[in-house]
Amino acid sequence: MDIGKLLKDYREKNNLTQENVANYLNISRQAISAWENNLSRPDLETLLLLSNIYKVSLNKLIGQN
Repeated sequence: MDIGKLLKDYREKNNLTQENVANYLNISRQAISAWENNLSRPDLETLLLLSNIYKVSLNKLIGQN
């Protein structure tokens, strides 16, 4: 499974919109969209924040069970 799909799946499982996540991270909604569509990737620091937001381990977030 690709990281974009995982990011979207975990966001949706937490009932969050792209706008919610963008506001929490203080970035644009378009950045979230780009990650979820595999047009760009979040950096490590952002992945750590996302793992906290989505309540999932970093390994699961990047598909490393």
